Amino acid sequence: MGRIKKPSKSSGQRRAPKAEAAAPPPPPTMQELLVKAAQLIASLQYEEAKQATLQALEMAVEKEDTKLCTDSLEILGTVELELGELDQAREHFLLSIEHSSALEDPSPAPHLYLAQLSSPEESLVHFTNALKILQARITAIEQAKLGGDGGDGNEEDLEEEEELRRSASRALVGMTELYLTDLCFDPEAEQNCEKHLALAATIDPTDPEVYQTLASVRMSQERPDDAKKAAVQGWELWRDLGADSEHYPPASARLNLAKLLLELSMHAEALEILQRLENEDDEDSEVWYLSGWAWWLLGESRPEEAPSTDEEESRGECWSEGKLCLENYMRLNDLEPENSDPEQLAHVKELLEKLEKLGVVASAGREEEGEGPWEDEETDDEEEENAMEE
Repeated sequence: MGRIKKPSKSSGQRRAPKAEAAAPPPPPTMQELLVKAAQLIASLQYEEAKQATLQALEMAVEKEDTKLCTDSLEILGTVELELGELDQAREHFLLSIEHSSALEDPSPAPHLYLAQLSSPEESLVHFTNALKILQARITAIEQAKLGGDGGDGNEEDLEEEEELRRSASRALVGMTELYLTDLCFDPEAEQNCEKHLALAATIDPTDPEVYQTLASVRMSQERPDDAKKAAVQGWELWRDLGADSEHYPPASARLNLAKLLLELSMHAEALEILQRLENEDDEDSEVWYLSGWAWWLLGESRPEEAPSTDEEESRGECWSEGKLCLENYMRLNDLEPENSDPEQLAHVKELLEKLEKLGVVASAGREEEGEGPWEDEETDDEEEENAMEE
């Protein structure tokens, strides 16, 4: 029997056509690049965000798209702020404002950023311009609600209005702070403080910083009782909120309130805020310093022989807690001496010396629980090695 021949490629099978090469993906649009930049900013990839924004800006300029050019310049400025490139950020915010003059609805953000990067007089102008834009947007939303079905608007509109009102109140707070500091010698400084804060409270009565700033104004007017009332009024807006609430102030704002309360001799109230800050971050040396100082002052305010009660600590108990806080400050300072504040450090040493002379023993506090901020990895590693040897 003869051998069976293999069929030739041409006789029984047709050669399969070659697969066509995949077409390259289309280049990203300007909108896609800006969305990508926003995502990169959210993940703290600022250099990559800057490159995406520059690419979008180049396309916007080439196509003479004023809106996207304005948006790109604003985003670029915010990225440069994060990168510490302040001069470039300032330049791009100014360009964004220049381009936005042709738009019906410009963004207030560049003005608000520039208010932080400019001289006091220029800052005042930028805050004022931002406020005009914000108030116009708020008015437009209010008119839209009146022209609709008479309701309060949908959830998205309500959220936008809330954000606009908060931004407007913060602009007014910023203007007030200028008159409290750099522009305090202006003949109308006091009058402007009153006017701006009254308007801020009308626009957003739920903003705690309005009342916190009002407390500072009352202190400058030597009206301590009114200052206390304003400080507590602002505190009550978030005092019972959880840290996960969107209305819970950032740590910096709460720390400033604690300092204000200490100035007003409201030591126990300041400690309530400081102890929450301790629980959130036990490696913040300034919190430990202020806590130690607050406990010292609270102890001084207590009668020398008065015993402790369920409601109040004795003088000795206050100073014992204060010594623990001050020692925690010193431990953190020893770990990172390059970050210490010379004035705080000198004050802490002075207080500790006084407490030593008084024979005060530090409270067990966190040391007893093993949660001190001074524990380091090296100590933990040594303990683990000793356990393994045993």
